[in-house]
Amino acid sequence: MKAKKIFYFFLFCSLLISMSCKQDENIIQFHPAGELASYHGCKSFTQETGASSQVSLFHAQNQDCVEYQYYGDGVLELHHINAGFNCCPGDITSAIDINDNVIIIEESEAEQGCFCLCLFDLNYKIEGLKPGKYTIKIIEPYSSDQDEKLEFVLDLSSATSGTHCVYRSHYPWAQ
Repeated sequence: MKAKKIFYFFLFCSLLISMSCKQDENIIQFHPAGELASYHGCKSFTQETGASSQVSLFHAQNQDCVEYQYYGDGVLELHHINAGFNCCPGDITSAIDINDNVIIIEESEAEQGCFCLCLFDLNYKIEGLKPGKYTIKIIEPYSSDQDEKLEFVLDLSSATSGTHCVYRSHYPWAQ
């Protein structure tokens, strides 16, 4: 009789442990994370020909754009086209904050090594995003308070790629 009680006690404890482990598995969630994967520039918009040409084929110099591609496996790639920075920025970095359905990317440069500004292209990779609506906000070091914000909503459950552009009428976007 005592052996039967001990058996049921261990069975009960095993079930409790098993149930608590399953509850913990449901609580653990992967938080999306992003990184600045690469960048290049200082872009030239002169009409050069040949391999050294840096002319943008898709976006004019006065456009500040974000192209995006969502792969359905949780990976979102963002390409910030014509981002304004110092011509000698040192390292370009970004802080990426993903909170609920808002993605804020704050771009910065390590130094202002030259007395000029120019345009760069930056490539971001964000992983762990579920399909849904997201607000993208990009904070740039050389956009002014009067500029239209580089901010838009995208729906990753219906549109897996697209482009959002704003126009800039001051240096370095317009010359």
